[in-house]
Amino acid sequence: MMIIRDFAERCHRGLGELGLTLATHDEIVEGRALAARTVSPNIATVETLAQLQGLTRASSFTFRGVSGQLAGVMAIIPLTAAALHGLAAGVFDGVNPPQDHAARPGEAVVAIYGWGMAGTTLRGRGAVMAGAVKLHRELFPTIPLYGRAATPGGERTLLKRIGARPVPGPGGLVVADAWARMGRAA
Repeated sequence: MMIIRDFAERCHRGLGELGLTLATHDEIVEGRALAARTVSPNIATVETLAQLQGLTRASSFTFRGVSGQLAGVMAIIPLTAAALHGLAAGVFDGVNPPQDHAARPGEAVVAIYGWGMAGTTLRGRGAVMAGAVKLHRELFPTIPLYGRAATPGGERTLLKRIGARPVPGPGGLVVADAWARMGRAA
């Protein structure tokens, strides 16, 4: 069983190997603006992103290019068992996620929601996509990864690189079963 403290430590260390660092409040503001420009303005608010970062200590990460400018952002939500019903029905709300479904210190993480990825440079986009793959395959191979694609690139990453499949129900939710289980089935 993965506990949120271990989840956060593993995210910080593993994503750090790719140059992704835990976002500060100012970086959340800047990263949200970047995602609104490059993906869609219909995404979670700065307040929501900051609240979940405060609860989980591992939901928003940034990547800076060689010039020091923000080049990529990645947001995830470690989820508790309370989220499973909404995920299975395909109705988990990724814009206004129920905060009581986010894993807090001492709670078990049973799923990860890929909240969003965006980048302004090839290296930035590559880092956040590599981060998503690393989360699923290396850092948390026993935990399923859920998400919704907002762009064709995001859809390719979820369906082809990560191996997700559609979840029955409205809204375009997809799931990539736990990598450890997918590897055994292949």
